[in-house]
Amino acid sequence: MKKLIVLLIIISSPVSAGIYTWTDNNGNVHFGDKPVDTNSATEVKISINKNTGVTNSSGNKADREYLLKKIDEEKQDDAEKKKEKIALNKKNKKLCDNYKRRYQSLTQSNKSYTMSPDGERTYQSDEQRASRKKDLSKGISKYCH
Repeated sequence: MKKLIVLLIIISSPVSAGIYTWTDNNGNVHFGDKPVDTNSATEVKISINKNTGVTNSSGNKADREYLLKKIDEEKQDDAEKKKEKIALNKKNKKLCDNYKRRYQSLTQSNKSYTMSPDGERTYQSDEQRASRKKDLSKGISKYCH
């Protein structure tokens, strides 16, 4: 039990190792926790600013409001980007389905035709069908990831 208490005291006691700076004979500046020459070494005072972060009790009110505004703007930008991405994915899915349906229709039929405004059918040649098939394949590659 005594050992445990001693251990807790050692662990909970703050470590106060100082940081020192000194210049050697060649003019080089050194930093360390143990100075080589105690006569020429100077202890560096480190100030810790505990007013960091965005909390209600820290920092300047104007700074805090500015940071909170920036955070809100970033959240809104992220939300807009996410909406745009969802809309683009939906559009691409619709185009993908359309290209796949037209490709399947073209490959399953023996003859393809187009209708003129007066209702007359014009059948496509094998070259025209191959070109159309190639165009539809490109659309599938572009919109169906």
